[in-house]
Amino acid sequence: REDAIMQRMYGISMKDFDALLEFQGGGCAICSKPIDSSRRRMNIDHDHKTGKVRGILCSGCNTGLGHLGDNVAGLQRAIAYLQNPPFKYALAR
Repeated sequence: REDAIMQRMYGISMKDFDALLEFQGGGCAICSKPIDSSRRRMNIDHDHKTGKVRGILCSGCNTGLGHLGDNVAGLQRAIAYLQNPPFKYALAR
């Protein structure tokens, strides 16, 4: 049943999922946190425009990508913010 759901939603089988998770070292593709293989569907990251699977992520990283717009531009803005927070400049005046 879970295999059919994964196949329908993401176009991959349980065998594909297991192979991808093994390729990633058993953890999230971003933070490397170990992923509980019993929570498979919740962690499959995919491109919302194409539907293609990108990797398997922990819930935190998957949610983080979504909150940042699920694109490189959003991540670059977050990086720029972390490198140059406005607080240190605003108080320097």
